[in-house]
Amino acid sequence: MASVSEKATGQVDIAKDRFDLTTFSEPMNHEAYARQRAAQIQVSDVPKSQLVEARNLVDSTESQFPKNRRKGQYLVSKQEAEKYWKAQQLVQSSVHPDTGDVVPLPFRMSAFVPTNLLVVGGMLGANTLASTIFWQWANQSLNVLVNYSNAPASAPLSMTEVGTAYVGATSAALGIAIGMTRGVPKLPVSPGTKAILSRLVPFFSVATAGVVNLSFMRYNELLNGIPVYYRDEEGERHKVGESSAAGRRAVGLTAASRILTNIPTLILPPLMLSYLQRKKVVPASGMWAKVADLGLIGTSLLIFLPPALASSPQTATVRPAALEARFHDVKDKEGKPVEFLEFNKGL
Repeated sequence: MASVSEKATGQVDIAKDRFDLTTFSEPMNHEAYARQRAAQIQVSDVPKSQLVEARNLVDSTESQFPKNRRKGQYLVSKQEAEKYWKAQQLVQSSVHPDTGDVVPLPFRMSAFVPTNLLVVGGMLGANTLASTIFWQWANQSLNVLVNYSNAPASAPLSMTEVGTAYVGATSAALGIAIGMTRGVPKLPVSPGTKAILSRLVPFFSVATAGVVNLSFMRYNELLNGIPVYYRDEEGERHKVGESSAAGRRAVGLTAASRILTNIPTLILPPLMLSYLQRKKVVPASGMWAKVADLGLIGTSLLIFLPPALASSPQTATVRPAALEARFHDVKDKEGKPVEFLEFNKGL
């Protein structure tokens, strides 16, 4: 909502978030967040020089923001605001937030749709054990490279951690895929049910592998905890300690989020294609069946993925009573009890 000063001057306060991301229960705010994430996911590739220019623009603009961005303002014209937001979108989708380095193209958030269209299409189209193994391996290879390229600088991943997560996740994915590929045909169910279960092999494989991958790569968070903070009235964060309970919650929320984001791409397209083929709208095989399959996957990625991501913001909140006893009586700098603590859930 625009402030009084914004309405009076026709200018925009870019020191505030473009969308209100704090109240996800409100449909408008939820949709706003979905639009923001969609913009980051679908932004087209741009030259590295343009990304560096965008990063410099964002840095120089934000250096002029008031220290207290919750109460202060930085008013600019609508044209300048659009220029800043476009640069910010490019930076958030392609530049590492901690190091400021440009993330290699295939592993950027902006490349999510094209890379996943290829890999998901391969997984859903696999009709032999060999092709199933190949595409599951390709998917886990992509996942580990994306995780490594976007890992926070404050918690860098060692090659041992990356390798362990890669082997564990790939083994889990292949185990589920091979087991279901061989086991589903032997089930005492109708041919139609077998066909549907066969189409869901990629989902169960990827979902299981995602949880395994996450557990290995974030084992230290489960064991040693993660930082938790409270925010004062001015919006400033204050660290109050490390919490293993928050670490377990963060990993659990992220695992649930990853399973949720797989539903639009690995469950809806095969079920929709099966329905269209039963209705004779799409042929059972051949080029047009593959075209329809890729079209459904692409549509699902573009339409359903942003709301799925929006349902799980990166910063999560928790009541102190849900954490270890030492956090139950946390007080702010004025001596008032803190009602909520927050932590970085991760991607």
